[in-house]
Amino acid sequence: MERGSVPAADFEDKMFEQNVIGDPFKQPSDKSSKPLIAGVLLMIAGGLSILWWLSIAAIDVSLIETFILPELESMVPEYDSMDISAESIKELFVICGTVGFFLSVFAILGGIMSVRRQLWGLALAGGILGLFTFAPIIPISSILSLIAIILIVISRKEFQ
Repeated sequence: MERGSVPAADFEDKMFEQNVIGDPFKQPSDKSSKPLIAGVLLMIAGGLSILWWLSIAAIDVSLIETFILPELESMVPEYDSMDISAESIKELFVICGTVGFFLSVFAILGGIMSVRRQLWGLALAGGILGLFTFAPIIPISSILSLIAIILIVISRKEFQ
């Protein structure tokens, strides 16, 4: 037998011992991936909502005059007696965009807390506030937030 060589039986025993120790990258069995999935969903929902609300707040007055006011005139019979201008609609969009932006930031913060498995209440609050970051046309962020809330509530025991 050469120096430094290991018999096959010893080599198999050492391989078995290494497998018994376990994989250092494997998650402990008492933790699931539910908080991680919920956190990622909340961060995606918050990011999509931020994009939506920033685009709403950035709409130009000329676009409002061109597209929104004619539609408003056709939908509301009493439009002539109302004092609605493109500037007032722009102000409303900026206010709604600001509120939606801050709700989206809280959804992202809740997602971060869920990924870190810390502050269960803040993660849940971020998910609940994420429900209100909906886009009227595409409510995907609210749906993602609802799924995240369910996952956060189910995995409450995994938070510190």
